[in-house]
Formats: sequence, C-alpha cells, structure tokens
Amino acid sequence: MTERFLWLLLPALGVRLALGSALAQECNPQETAKAILELEGQFYQMGQNQSARAAFLAYLADDAVAFEPEPVNAKKLWEARAESGVSLKWEPNFVGVAQSCDLAYTTGPSEWRRSKGDEKPAAYGRYVTIWRKQKDGAWKVAVDLGGEVPGPRKSEDPPELVIDVGEPHPADPGAAKKLRQAEKWFIDAAATDSTTALVGSSSADVRVHRGGVFPAIGREPAALMLSVRRGGFKMERLGGGISSGLDFAYSYGKYTLSLPHGAERGHYLQIWRADAKGAWKLVLDHQTPLPEKPRPHP
Repeated sequence: MTERFLWLLLPALGVRLALGSALAQECNPQETAKAILELEGQFYQMGQNQSARAAFLAYLADDAVAFEPEPVNAKKLWEARAESGVSLKWEPNFVGVAQSCDLAYTTGPSEWRRSKGDEKPAAYGRYVTIWRKQKDGAWKVAVDLGGEVPGPRKSEDPPELVIDVGEPHPADPGAAKKLRQAEKWFIDAAATDSTTALVGSSSADVRVHRGGVFPAIGREPAALMLSVRRGGFKMERLGGGISSGLDFAYSYGKYTLSLPHGAERGHYLQIWRADAKGAWKLVLDHQTPLPEKPRPHP
C-alpha cells in the first residue's frame, strides 16, 4: 500500500485559522508561512481526532494530485479509500512561500503506523506538500507525495524550522519565458548527464529526494548522492503551476533514467523559484520510481 509516509505535529502557532481563512487581504510572505504551518497542524489534528480519510478530504483541492505511484486525482483516491486505522504523522521542518502569497510548499520527516496503538512505525519517509490558495482565499493541498527513507530523522538533521520566502525583486514580464528556458536547459543537459543537469540548475540549498535514502540538502551533498545515479534522463511533463507573481513554479510528470544496469522509470516533482536577479533555480527535486516488475520464474 502506498501512503503519504507521515508525520509529527509542529506545535500550534497561536491564532487558529479556519479552512476558509482569508489571508489575501494583504500579502505578507512571513505571515503566510506561519499560516501554512498552522494549517498543517490542523490537518494533522483532524487525522488524529477523526481519521486520515476525513482529514485528506477536508484539505485536498478538488484537482489535487497524489502519487500512487503514478499521479492521480487525490480527492477521488481518498473518496474511494475505506476508513482504516492507519495512523499518519508528519513534522514540517521546511516551508517555502511565493512572494505573491498564493503558492507554498512544506516538507519534512514522516512516518506511518498500521494502527494508532502500534508502538513502532511500519515505515518512515519524507513528504512534500504543495499548497495553493483558492479563489475564495482558502488554502488547499494541490500536490501531495512522499518517499520512503531508511529510518527516523537523522541525529544531524537541523531541528529548527526553516522558512524560505524568496527574495523580492522587480516584476519581470518575461519571467515565464525565462522559466521555460531554464527547464529546457535542464532537459537538454539531462539527456546525457542527469547529475550535471541538476547541479547546474539548482539553488545552493536545493533539496533532492530519492527513494530509499535520506534527502540531500545542498549542491555538494546532492552531487554526491547522484554520483551513483548518473545517466541519461528523459522527462514528460504532465502538469504544474506558477504563482501570480511569477517567482515560484512546480511541475510533475514521467521520467526515464538510463543507468548501467538498466532503465529506471517513475514520476517526478520539481519546484523552481526565481532568485533576486530573476534567474530560475531548482529548489526541490523529487523522484518516485515505479515498482520493479517481478521477474518470471525460469
């Protein structure tokens, strides 16, 4: 069963926000980050007080996407899923917010238990959630995914919460075109060397998520992680979005990675944001490989 491997609750951040809270009256990225974290707390608490199914149905946008492992409509997925005793926990230790306060994402360690009474988790992971402000001002989950890691949070992981609201810069009417150019450079470079493409496209503090290992944070750790996964990389975009301020964007789709032992196929999520000079940089790169098909018996 594929689940959003999840999570330990962040303490409440003060004012409780209703689902329909209208934050749009004035855009303040720092306050928006706090509001997103508060919503994560409410999301978690509903799952504990009611059920995971009830919580996801309350906080997912109607067109939200989940990876199962293929991208599917998350709302329909949870509507079809029967109630169960699965306990999902998560702890956001990073939140990034668009300067226009209409897109955001959180990520952090996660875990799940088959039932709330289980002493030990059945699996650990790292999750990524993209939040999008709706027309009525409410925030809902637009993309939800996770990947398994070997164990709980590493002792060297920074315990503090990191808030990234980007760098203010003048409005750039050509920002969308620059994003397409940055994506094209990545695609062209990755066709022969996926590691060089990612390192060359990323921010200094990029977060790279791959199944079965702890995330790499920063270009050098990412390059080290990916040095054993170097190969030709092809991708097919299936969807995505961009902030109204043209400073934050995400995309997801299919990929094929050619490795010495064979081709790995799966699905990806990339998050981009523009720096102070308007240059687009990858800030998060996640890949979920498809399960290997069982080999026929001889």
